[in-house]
Amino acid sequence: MESIIANILDLIEELKFQKKKKKRRDFEKKNNLPKKYMIQPLTIIIFVLLIVVIAFRLIKYLK
Repeated sequence: MESIIANILDLIEELKFQKKKKKRRDFEKKNNLPKKYMIQPLTIIIFVLLIVVIAFRLIKYLK
């Protein structure tokens, strides 16, 4: 049950990101701006979790 809810929430976040990205690309095209690099929310979450895990292991190792 939890995995279904997680998948639905992930899908909602992905759809919000795609909508935001499309708006941003249209604005950039209309105003002749360079493309801004956009990172997907799931990628950000993975990097943050990876940094937290590495930090905790480093703290544990230094004790």
